Amino acid sequence: MLGKLREVLLTQYIGAFLIALLVWQGAVEIVTRVVRIGYWISYRRHPSVLGGNSEDPFRWDGLLLTIVSTMIYLVAAYALAQWLYPSTVPLTVGSETPHVDSSEET
Repeated sequence: MLGKLREVLLTQYIGAFLIALLVWQGAVEIVTRVVRIGYWISYRRHPSVLGGNSEDPFRWDGLLLTIVSTMIYLVAAYALAQWLYPSTVPLTVGSETPHVDSSEET
């Protein structure tokens, strides 16, 4: 069943689109977090109703969530790419190349 799924993902280019979508979503997460940090730096101090200034604390939980979700997206894309497009093609029993012995003198 996994072989049939792999064949469909390869022949219909759905696998390539899925890998690109996962990488894109990881990039969107990173850009969104950078923009939110920039917004926090720009507007972390704002005037208070009672006078003076009020500071918003940095949301570390949001940063941690972004890091974890980005890593999940990128690891999933890498694993899918390695499964669909392996760097080495495994040899089957019938496709072995003959061994040439170089010690024979001619």
